[in-house]
Amino acid sequence: MHRIARNPLRLLQRCYSSYPIGNTQPKTISDLYAKYMAKEPITMITAYDFITASWAQEANCDVILVGDSLAMCALGYESTTEIGLDEFRYHVQAVCRSRGPAFVMVDMPFGTFESSIEKGVETAISLMKCSPRVGGVKIEVGTPQGDSCEQDYSLKLATELCSRGIPVMGHIGLTPQRMHALSGFKVQGSKSAKDAVGIYRTAQNLQDAGCFSVLLECVPHKVSNFIAEKLHIPTIGIGAGAGVSGQVLVQSDVLGMMPGKVPKLAQKFGDLHAQSVGMIQQYTNDVTAQSFPNNDKNGFKIKEDIWYEFLERLAQEAK
Repeated sequence: MHRIARNPLRLLQRCYSSYPIGNTQPKTISDLYAKYMAKEPITMITAYDFITASWAQEANCDVILVGDSLAMCALGYESTTEIGLDEFRYHVQAVCRSRGPAFVMVDMPFGTFESSIEKGVETAISLMKCSPRVGGVKIEVGTPQGDSCEQDYSLKLATELCSRGIPVMGHIGLTPQRMHALSGFKVQGSKSAKDAVGIYRTAQNLQDAGCFSVLLECVPHKVSNFIAEKLHIPTIGIGAGAGVSGQVLVQSDVLGMMPGKVPKLAQKFGDLHAQSVGMIQQYTNDVTAQSFPNNDKNGFKIKEDIWYEFLERLAQEAK
């Protein structure tokens, strides 16, 4: 007699989805737009690996950003510009192994798209292929200074990617990859009306290029609010005030993973660094004092007859 399956419906399943039954399906752009249209703030946070991504998933963040900030916050580099594509893809894949509903966005690291449109498209495809959970890429876009055409290339790349069905979030205002051109990490659009207009026009151009969202970093809150009201796509802010569609922060800042102060645009919601050092110190103290491990609590027992047989065998071998 043939064995009857416990769940006959499983025999009829067809794998139309990339995700097996039982796993939480990630949010889509439509889900993010639903929150945007309902005027519900979109929550976004960075993650660097499986553990930090799992924390973000369990906290029900809408979007996880695998940002190139991981170069400094997780890998010890002096700048975000130092991380290479292969190393970055490794972390993207680790983040995507976490299970949960968050929409996963990934940065386009410095040096992986600037040389040509073809190279940029190739990089974006490579990142999207890291995992079916990668929902889109983020590109830093320069704001023109005077008669500069700095933004033309990145806008063209964004247009090319959107035309190929790759979701793009444009990143404007303070763009860390261009920190040298911007003379450091400074607020953008606060010194002149012309600069503020440039940021606004860039946001409009990104919307026209087909970007599904725009991230505003270190932009005066009045300017950011104005941009958010004029655009028809979600605006995510970091140091851009409360008038945008959602917020993003670096997870190591939120958790207080490192000692010292965090940037003005961020906020510590805990002090994981101090707690972690304290717990590790307690562990070393317990080992030194020989209070850990405890054989009854942390050890494993052996049956007495097996123990005596063990000793007997060794005694016979010694004869």
